[in-house]
Amino acid sequence: MKKLLLFLLMVPQLLILTGCWGDRTIIDQTLITGFGIDFKDNQYIVTVQALNFTNIAKQESGAPQVAAPPLIGQATGKTILAAFTKIEERSPIPLYYGHVSAVVLSKSIIKSKMKEISSFISGRPLLRYTLWIYGTDRDIKDIFMSQSFFNLPFLYTVVNTPDERSRGSLILLSLKFHQFISRYTQPVGTILLPSLDIDDKGFKEEKEDKVAYINGAYVISQKKFKGQVSLKDVNPLNFMKQENYNRPLYLEKDKVNLEIRSSKGSVKVVKGGKKPKYIIKIKTEVAVAQNENHLSNKKISSDASKKIKKEVLKTIKQGEELHADLLNLSEKAYRFYRKDWNIKALNEVNSDSIKDIQVNVHVLGSKTYKR
Repeated sequence: MKKLLLFLLMVPQLLILTGCWGDRTIIDQTLITGFGIDFKDNQYIVTVQALNFTNIAKQESGAPQVAAPPLIGQATGKTILAAFTKIEERSPIPLYYGHVSAVVLSKSIIKSKMKEISSFISGRPLLRYTLWIYGTDRDIKDIFMSQSFFNLPFLYTVVNTPDERSRGSLILLSLKFHQFISRYTQPVGTILLPSLDIDDKGFKEEKEDKVAYINGAYVISQKKFKGQVSLKDVNPLNFMKQENYNRPLYLEKDKVNLEIRSSKGSVKVVKGGKKPKYIIKIKTEVAVAQNENHLSNKKISSDASKKIKKEVLKTIKQGEELHADLLNLSEKAYRFYRKDWNIKALNEVNSDSIKDIQVNVHVLGSKTYKR
């Protein structure tokens, strides 16, 4: 009798339990891993990239023998959403955007449509604020068709892993969407949106690989496109904030090779004038990797300090030409001394704004090599 009563109590409970009948497996969806947006002839051109689910992760035995090519879809529309809708309507398998990790924008979008981009990404529930954002002068299809090594999927490229510490200066140009929107509306400072290009001659397996790489950045300040800079133009960012393990520094026409082990910069705001002035302090530790000219540590320290100072001044002058604060010196004055100057004065950052650049380079010693 007790068993029958227990059975009668359990049956209604089973009827109201939820199940997984509506769930879709990985085979039932097209996993979009990246998309790009261009604007031409008053039309948005949307390009989506999807990866074959069989090679999204590395196989236990290593890379696949034959690379599964990415799926590329493209459509145009009067609005961004209209273009996406066209792609979705024509896809035989439903598109899923929960795994998007990168967005690539054309130069025309960066020049005049960043507000629309921000609004679109913020309004899509499956698009995360942690996705990487880039620009390119290339055809966006070429970027999404670029390759990794050893038949590994597109996920193992700089487009999806720009924050890898071994990538040197690239880590300081990597930009996530939440970092972009948090600074886009600020009245001071500059956003450096990394730019992508294709190298089709530097690496070869069976044939020349087409490898995407970061070649510089688009400069955005006060919601306006200011121009483009190369990696060399913004190299002093690495001295202000060391984000990777080791970076090279060359002296004496590359005959003295140093490894920067750590570097940290600070900015002091000097008050009292019509616009703020700045004292930049940089502390850097280097190890000697090569010293063909047999320079003393004191000479190396002096020459390295001069070179770093020269590069910082060059970047400031480059920013002056673009009417942009490439080192974001004005952010500190805006945050802590907002009442002392108006926005116009804060944004007038040029070589005259620099009162002093103090660089202290400490030589740790030489590396030991096997003979």
